[in-house]
Amino acid sequence: MPVIESTDNIIQLFTTGFCAGLSAYRAFKTGRHAWVLLFFAAFVYFLADIYWQLYLVFYGETPHYSYIPDAGWYACYLFLILLVNDIRGRRDKTPYNRFLLLIPVFTVGMCVFYLQFGDFIGNILAAVLMSILIRVTVDALIQCKRRELLKNDALHTDRNRNGLYISVLVFCFAEYAAWTTSCFWMGDTFANPYFYFDTVLSFTFLIFPYALKSALKEQGKVTDGYEDRNTPDGKVAQND
Repeated sequence: MPVIESTDNIIQLFTTGFCAGLSAYRAFKTGRHAWVLLFFAAFVYFLADIYWQLYLVFYGETPHYSYIPDAGWYACYLFLILLVNDIRGRRDKTPYNRFLLLIPVFTVGMCVFYLQFGDFIGNILAAVLMSILIRVTVDALIQCKRRELLKNDALHTDRNRNGLYISVLVFCFAEYAAWTTSCFWMGDTFANPYFYFDTVLSFTFLIFPYALKSALKEQGKVTDGYEDRNTPDGKVAQND
């Protein structure tokens, strides 16, 4: 059995399991839709890693075909898209930044490169989902920056959301870096850069819950189990 690959996968099982468990707890405690979305994103990734680890244990090698775990990973991207949209809320009525046009250029270009190694359907589906995920996340960051330049009243809230958007982009970067280095597989060794990028990806699942908690904080209102509400006389009353 590949020891380093198995260790890397176990680390990812721990981080995704932690993220799923904490998100489930906060979803039950707060009733917030965003926590449910993060739970499913982490949980489906966790299930995909379970399959991968079991294959390593029983067959002693990397799965030759990864259609089952791929389905879990693609579902994770979909739930992250829904999460970012949920946190961003209604988009401002402003033109889209031209910089966003570079995103499909990158994702389609990488897809064409990956197609050399097979799995046509999987690579195309991953490119579509990643294009959407990166686009909505970068657009949300641009919206935050735009409000900051306009000194919008929502500035404080936007800064709280930036951490989640950045952590999602780090996740996407780590995925692409891991995919690319896996095309030049260097074996089950510490010299293989794939394991380092995959470890970065794993630790983003530890960041997601805290980034989402910060994103759900609003000006004068904290929505993590205890919700503040403004009273008619301007004072703040807390629900027990």
